[in-house]
Amino acid sequence: MKGVFSILIALTIVSCTKEGIGGSGVISGTVKRNIISKNGEFIESIPAIDKSVFITYGDEGYYNDDLKTDINGYFEFEYLEKGDYELFVYSDCIDCTSGKKEIAKTTSLKKGDHKEIEIEIDKIVDYDDGSSVISGVLMEQEFVGSFPVGAPYVSQENEIYITYGTDEVYFDRMDTGFDGKYEFKGLVKGIYTLYAYSTCGTCVNVNDTVSYQIEITNNNTSLAGDTLILEKR
Repeated sequence: MKGVFSILIALTIVSCTKEGIGGSGVISGTVKRNIISKNGEFIESIPAIDKSVFITYGDEGYYNDDLKTDINGYFEFEYLEKGDYELFVYSDCIDCTSGKKEIAKTTSLKKGDHKEIEIEIDKIVDYDDGSSVISGVLMEQEFVGSFPVGAPYVSQENEIYITYGTDEVYFDRMDTGFDGKYEFKGLVKGIYTLYAYSTCGTCVNVNDTVSYQIEITNNNTSLAGDTLILEKR
């Protein structure tokens, strides 16, 4: 009778085993970080390094454990019992009041299972949160009527503007130096338009713009932009 009682206790313990630590199951995977400009344009996808991943056991209303991703965005929760699990990571969000939201994935383990999942999150960046540079020279050309006079010369302390993608409003501007040079630093990948104001003899508002587009396709890039020549009347 004592042996039967012991078996019943053991069966009860086994049947009451819940999700959590103590088993042989594994949940692993990667977190991808989608880099998004503040106007919603996709820039690139990279591993989410040193990102916190949270795990909830069963239907508990709070997370039970967390860990950080490695340099490849990889994570691994080990020694899990069979059952249901939820993993979540915090992501940036353009339309959220708080600016953050949870990205959650659920999975179920059988005894000894190894499940792999992938989680994608967004990282909202400013256009100058990158590592690349666009530089160039601004020149001026004197005109008498519609005829150029002399050779172009450097345009000193003149403003040049830069816009990103489809934006119509510039996000940065600077004055040229004594040598007519300018340099915009810390730029993310994408297409940029650089422009400056030029006088125009036939324009209603007297001013016109000269501009060019240039694309940054790689990080840590230094690009030489076109030489812009302003008309001076």
